[in-house]
Amino acid sequence: MAGTDYHCPHCGAELRGGAHGGGVRSGKTPKCPYDGLAYAALRAGHDAIYFGAWRRIDAPSLEILRGYHGIGRHLDAIGRELAGHDLPAAARDLDKAIGAHRAGDPREDAHDALRFMDNALSYAHRAIDDLLREQGLPPHQPMDFAHLYDVVEVPFREEE
Repeated sequence: MAGTDYHCPHCGAELRGGAHGGGVRSGKTPKCPYDGLAYAALRAGHDAIYFGAWRRIDAPSLEILRGYHGIGRHLDAIGRELAGHDLPAAARDLDKAIGAHRAGDPREDAHDALRFMDNALSYAHRAIDDLLREQGLPPHQPMDFAHLYDVVEVPFREEE
């Protein structure tokens, strides 16, 4: 994505100009692809982590630690959103995400950290989907936004 200097206001992802990033018209910046979506900040936050450098096979320990802290902030944001809803399934998913996150601290046990971090992110995704389902909306599909991120691989990607 070289040559682009615009970042998504929700997630900070570097956005491309032209067709993939919403287009650039006469000096304007591309529109954020999450604008107008329900729970846009939660979706964008999820995707920024989902497509993050910590998930690469050769991720350095600093990127893994950044991913871990990013997941923690994301879980906090989901918790703040859920505070205004009576959604037991989403609350359970968030609790499972928090448990997996705590178990996956890469400073304590690097062996299983990535698996627990991925589990935490998966449960977080389920909580977001629970919020969307409450509004009668389809689930969030991160791969619909993959073109916005510098994605080489997603080693823990769930089969759909």
